[in-house]
Amino acid sequence: MSDLSIQEIAPGVNAALGGICNRGLISQGGSVLVVDSGIAVAEAAPLRAVAQERQKHGALYLFNTHPHSDHVYGNQIFADCPIIAHEGVRNFLVAHGEQALAGWRQNPHTAALVSDVVITPPTLTFQDQMTLFIGDIEVQLLYLTRAHSPSDSVAWLSQSRTLFTGDLLFNALVPVMPPGGSVANWIQALEQLEALEVQHAIPGHGPIQTASALADLRRWFLSLRTQVGEAQAL
Repeated sequence: MSDLSIQEIAPGVNAALGGICNRGLISQGGSVLVVDSGIAVAEAAPLRAVAQERQKHGALYLFNTHPHSDHVYGNQIFADCPIIAHEGVRNFLVAHGEQALAGWRQNPHTAALVSDVVITPPTLTFQDQMTLFIGDIEVQLLYLTRAHSPSDSVAWLSQSRTLFTGDLLFNALVPVMPPGGSVANWIQALEQLEALEVQHAIPGHGPIQTASALADLRRWFLSLRTQVGEAQAL
């Protein structure tokens, strides 16, 4: 597991790199919003430490973009804070979280990594969107659809035109879609995100990108769908 690296995107807006997934750290006026906790306690603890250094006397929040293990298994480190997500994320973790964790523990390659994980569902949910103010930084939490996962949301910061995409965007990697997703919905979600006129896109996996990465991934999906259709017609 790589060391945590905090990369500033704009004043108060940072990407937290170095874990299995990319995360985010938004801070101003003593309040902090963390975007995704990571796959394990060992991955989440350093991010919590950085968040607390910036928190001072304000609030600390955690936002889960979707319910997949690599983005939520560090939630217990933030159990004393409001954990925010679309209602589908909580529902998935309550219904399937323990079963999914058991699978990770049965895998000899990942058992040690998740040995101390406690499934910690979100405590504050929304349906379509929620707006937070971290100091003067407006953060819109937007639910898109069932795409990469059963419930995918993003964090959109219009002032700096920064988008934390969760796993709706993979960069320089072949996208993964475990059971419960939808390629058709994913394509539509990317179209919606392109309309935001993003300048900084922090993908769930891979290097930070500009808005062109959203269009590139959408075109890749369209091409893949065409090729699969042609192969089925043979």
